[in-house]
Amino acid sequence: MAPRDTRCASCGRARTHALLVCADPCLELRHGPGPPLRLGRHPDWAPRTAAAFAGWNKVSRRHASITVEPDGTAWVEEPEAGSRNGTYLNGARIAAGVRTPVRDGDQLRLGLRVSFAVRLYGPEPGTG
Repeated sequence: MAPRDTRCASCGRARTHALLVCADPCLELRHGPGPPLRLGRHPDWAPRTAAAFAGWNKVSRRHASITVEPDGTAWVEEPEAGSRNGTYLNGARIAAGVRTPVRDGDQLRLGLRVSFAVRLYGPEPGTG
């Protein structure tokens, strides 16, 4: 089996980051190590996604967050209060308040309609 290309097809970078791609709404998010990327409709809590999800009432104001570690591992977590329509990883609902590992190639879904393809790039992609 040929080694996997560790460069991101979207940005061409090899540095550690996650790429989340959603077709509807059309949204592409790149996120590296550091504070979590928050997904939701609340403009203060989720400033990078609030505008894109403004008309999507099935996405909670504080739906979920993605954290990327320097070693390339990634995690998804719903706030302790949960979300009304759930967060799903590869079709399975995740528990509120529990950090759940995300791997390269996973599908992350917010509610029933908003779906992200997840790609991980970095020192050991796909080990999250």
